[in-house]
Amino acid sequence: MLRRFAWTLALGLALAQGSTTPDSSPITAILVLEEDVIEDGQILSYVGSQPYPVATEKELRVLIKKLAREPKRPRFILQDGRWRGVEKKGLAFDEAEVLAAYREALANGRKSFRLPVRYLPPTPSLKDLYALGIREHLATGETDFRGSSRERAHNLLLASSKLDGLLIPPGTFSFNQALGPITEEEGYKEAFVIVGDRTEQGVGGGVCQVSTTLFRAFFLAGLPIKERHAHSYQVAYYKPTGLDAAVIQPYKDLKVVNDTPGHILVQRSVVGTRLRFHLFGTKDREVRWEGPFISDRKPPLPPREIPAPSLPPGVRKQVDFAAEGARVEVRRTVRYRDGRVLENKVVSVYRPWGAVYLVGPTPLPEAPPAPPAQGGGAP
Repeated sequence: MLRRFAWTLALGLALAQGSTTPDSSPITAILVLEEDVIEDGQILSYVGSQPYPVATEKELRVLIKKLAREPKRPRFILQDGRWRGVEKKGLAFDEAEVLAAYREALANGRKSFRLPVRYLPPTPSLKDLYALGIREHLATGETDFRGSSRERAHNLLLASSKLDGLLIPPGTFSFNQALGPITEEEGYKEAFVIVGDRTEQGVGGGVCQVSTTLFRAFFLAGLPIKERHAHSYQVAYYKPTGLDAAVIQPYKDLKVVNDTPGHILVQRSVVGTRLRFHLFGTKDREVRWEGPFISDRKPPLPPREIPAPSLPPGVRKQVDFAAEGARVEVRRTVRYRDGRVLENKVVSVYRPWGAVYLVGPTPLPEAPPAPPAQGGGAP
């Protein structure tokens, strides 16, 4: 449904008293702005205006160069507890057309004129998204990467940025396919990754935090989960436990089904060390979840040390934390607006894990002190 709201346009097109000569007194250039928004599941159009006094053609040329802008893609923003879809259309001006409008206003004794402007919608535009069914907030997934190494933080921020603005059509979604290769050529760095029962350096360490955060958004949105793998152990970054999703290209993937009435928009936000994925689409279900329910607890393993020649001699740095083994269950109930109710659960079996430390080279032994000098002579 498209409704149009018009703000009062202060165009000021009243006739001036007396004659005006070109470039002698200020005249107001009126920029009319047209913006679309999505509010409460509806797309609305707003029209407003902004006055700009100009005294000369030179000032007018400077003004239109300042006002010209490229379009900005649509975003959803949270204001007063309500999500709104917004965009900024680009503005383009033809200098000859603008000058002609200015001169005509002066010649006819008017105090103001409307700036001729061409609006450049972004691709896709907010109206395009609305037509695809992207109309309201569905869910948000969140994790915290506090304590990550610089390389790990770099990798997860890079990977999550590649998914910002992603459109998921109806059907099966593959995380690995959407993200693309995790390689040095794509900008990823080496950081610690989990390989079986070991923690070792690997390109792209930290990307699993991205898949975990997105999995949580999918889970809370009530999407069917086709493929999801728990990590080998309970990772400290992923609380609450039981809602993580490990990916290893090309062997392990995260796959879900978009069975909503339309497309889904993925939008990333980073606040401090908190990574969030917000999902927007057409809401046709309510989700309730409970847990984690933890059983079969096993104590953590002893700590391990990994030689790290790059560290200063004698330095010991913790890179992983002890975690108990356990079976963890998280339950979900999805109630569709057509009356269907689906209950399912996510089960994770974690092995016990020990703390991991990087250890620098053994310090060289200090040289023994020199013996005191031997002297002689009569007192």
